[in-house]
Amino acid sequence: MRGTTEHKGVEPHLSGFLSDHESPEKVVSITVEPDVTYIEEARDSNNLNFDFIVEGLTEKKLMIQFIKVAVYDEDGNLITYRHLNHNGVGTPGIHTIGKYEIEGKEILDIFNPFHSFPRAMPLNRLRYMFTFIEPESNREFYYGNVIVEPSTYHQEVNLTIPVKGTITILDGHDYYSHHRRFSMSLVRKATNNVFFSNFSRYSVDFTLLGEEGNTRQMDPTEYSMNYDFHFSDVTKFYTHEAEVYAPAEGEIVDVVDDHDDLYGSSFDMDEAIREGRVADIAGNHLIIRHNEGEFSHLFHLLRESVLVSVGDTVSRDQPIAKIGFSGAATTYSHLHYQLMDGADFLKANPLPCRFSDVMLVRGSELVRYREATVDTGDIIVQE
Repeated sequence: MRGTTEHKGVEPHLSGFLSDHESPEKVVSITVEPDVTYIEEARDSNNLNFDFIVEGLTEKKLMIQFIKVAVYDEDGNLITYRHLNHNGVGTPGIHTIGKYEIEGKEILDIFNPFHSFPRAMPLNRLRYMFTFIEPESNREFYYGNVIVEPSTYHQEVNLTIPVKGTITILDGHDYYSHHRRFSMSLVRKATNNVFFSNFSRYSVDFTLLGEEGNTRQMDPTEYSMNYDFHFSDVTKFYTHEAEVYAPAEGEIVDVVDDHDDLYGSSFDMDEAIREGRVADIAGNHLIIRHNEGEFSHLFHLLRESVLVSVGDTVSRDQPIAKIGFSGAATTYSHLHYQLMDGADFLKANPLPCRFSDVMLVRGSELVRYREATVDTGDIIVQE
């Protein structure tokens, strides 16, 4: 069986139109991306990993004046209220969303600015309120609301971290990570709608650390330069050729093992789009089906290092491959991991995931969690 949800996600009819408060003219539409939204129950917070796509429907030039959110519990009681606006000196809060002006029938990706709440706070219903103004007149206002009822995902598979040693997550899926900053309207346009959703929405990049706390071997000159990584010397990374272990029992449903490791170069995304091979961003990879709706995806493996074949059954902690530098591994050697509800990462939905028996470094101490999410900046000792 697959994981289940407690509450229904955003329905299309809740992705409402904004109307002029003086006329029924529809000037902007707002939709939630993705349409199924989850609460990620992190160690100290409840995180919401969804965004908004705002599309102009007329030739009007509009500016976002306010973004507000009201949070309600299951009985409809207001719990908290937050907002962004243009108040401030030099760099007001609204600037944190990036572009906030719509030029006619333009499409904007607005990354949800209200994405993290206290762990104990119920998030049964959130009402996001947008206010737009015509900047040239500074008096015509337009309003719109989007209701989000996020789901609590119940993970069935019991996962362990698939790399052993002292590990850091250089990039996870927090608000600032590259996995999170995925402008879906731009990506869909650039790839002719190849991407169904942001497949990396809950991804983590596992990277091994040496005894001195660096990601790779360094000489004294590099220490003085505060220089830590670059694709030209990726073989110096402690992660390079490190063993990858199955995170849980399951069946191998996909294997790619023949892509070159891109030492001294980088993945050419433009070329991949032109040639219709966007899926090559994963490089050498493995996909494990744990149950009907939970699949582990492991990317950027070393060429010809995979030890299993499609149809094989693997057990937890079984060696299955080594980490390389294939696909869009960018600037440092790492194992990209994500849990999804299907085997095709271009079409499946990403899922929040928790790992069992996680031991986090907290200064001179190790704190063990029976089960926990992991994210950017975490340092983990995996035995």
